[in-house]
Amino acid sequence: MSRSGLVGVALLGLVLVGSGAAAAPPPDRLEPGGTPVLMYNTDIGVGFGALGALARFRPGCPPPFCWRVEVLAMASAREAPGGGLELPYHDDYIRLDLPGLAGGRLRLNVTLGFGRYLTSGYYGLGNASAVDEQALEARPRHHQYDRIYPQLEVRGRLSLLPHLQLMIGGSLTYNWINLYEGSQLAREAQSGDPRLRDLLRGAERHGVAELLLGWIWDSRDHDYAPSRGGFHEISWRACPGLSTAGDLAYGGLNLTARQFWPLWRRRLVLAARLMTDLLLGQPPFYELARHGGLVPRSAIGGKDAVRGVPQERYHGKVKLLGNLELRARLLPFAVRRQRFVLGAVLFVDSGRVWADYSDSERFDGEGLGLKVGAGGGLRLRWGETFILRGDVAYSPDADPVGVYVDVNHVF
Repeated sequence: MSRSGLVGVALLGLVLVGSGAAAAPPPDRLEPGGTPVLMYNTDIGVGFGALGALARFRPGCPPPFCWRVEVLAMASAREAPGGGLELPYHDDYIRLDLPGLAGGRLRLNVTLGFGRYLTSGYYGLGNASAVDEQALEARPRHHQYDRIYPQLEVRGRLSLLPHLQLMIGGSLTYNWINLYEGSQLAREAQSGDPRLRDLLRGAERHGVAELLLGWIWDSRDHDYAPSRGGFHEISWRACPGLSTAGDLAYGGLNLTARQFWPLWRRRLVLAARLMTDLLLGQPPFYELARHGGLVPRSAIGGKDAVRGVPQERYHGKVKLLGNLELRARLLPFAVRRQRFVLGAVLFVDSGRVWADYSDSERFDGEGLGLKVGAGGGLRLRWGETFILRGDVAYSPDADPVGVYVDVNHVF
């Protein structure tokens, strides 16, 4: 979601109970984290739900914990064009993290989820795509389509050497794609232009099986709040024709470098990420607004990429993304034996896309074309594994600013 605000109210209630000095946690414990979710977004309306996590710590378990479960259930409601109410957005999942398999060498993540985005965005292909204000006045859903996508995803990381891991995994996704009559995507998917039709595959119901293989170098000093070290990955994902739509066979190369430098102990940290993602073959059109890797996410816009740029604003086979954050650890405190740390972040994000590997001026324009977002935010860390983040970002693409609250750092 690109212009959203979420408010976690449970944490506020805990803080009001009272605080004290943080004590060392017992080594054998269950560590909870969670918050109700309230959200407003100009595209999807008022959101509501809950996010929770539970981690098990015990002496003898490989770090960072024995296991961890995270559950999200969220939906939204808004006035539909023409009157009445609609539920445009659903994001529900249960995620299990098992780091201690095979004698501590194998870390497995399994996610079962259901998503629906009735107001998914499509503004055209390439870096030079533009908002059609005149068409929006006549058709409020001109830059939208509806996507429903249940998914099962498995990711495994096998330690080979100190810091070096083999990444393997796969996913099964079924997609219901519903195009709005007269929308930009509906017109371009049926265009007589062969270039457009070739790049806009998958605009119908279909299932996709995707495989993943890669390598990770992880020298961070903490999985959730690192202050030094790096987390770098090279991965290849592929759908070798394993699709109910016979024309979807593609591959994707992801190169991501993340580095963390302590400027003042653990209290002030400089964090940087640089990513490029390259799609080959015939991917479904919605993959043009996403990147792959260990944690696939939207790019270039949205809460996990260039903050301030609307999610799914730009579509292309080639993506370049950079983030720079200055993270400050401000105030550790305790509430009824639960440990918290309040922090703050300043950030600058930038990136761009290329629609394809040729004919770039037609879709991408001339010049550097970087999309930029900048801003700041707060972080509230609860225990070792739960971080609530809130960011406000300005970008020339924002209207007027992007506001995001989510869990965990962006990278």
